[in-house]
Amino acid sequence: MASIGEVRAALEQASEILRESYRSVRSAQEGLDEAVAILAESSENHHESLLPPEFVRAKERFPDQLELMVGTLERIQRLTVEL
Repeated sequence: MASIGEVRAALEQASEILRESYRSVRSAQEGLDEAVAILAESSENHHESLLPPEFVRAKERFPDQLELMVGTLERIQRLTVEL
């Protein structure tokens, strides 16, 4: 059986990993936003779009994923305080 200290340590480790993941996802979001903008602008000079529809779908999903990460981090923090 784990002690409260061990549980807190595990929760803190999970929080740090989640914070790092959040930063990585934000960076990926910024990169994708830039790529979408460049491809959309370049598409204006072509007879068909250069922008893959998957890029647009991925761009639309980032806010939900980031919100989920923030909510999870908040729940971990609440649980840590309650311990």
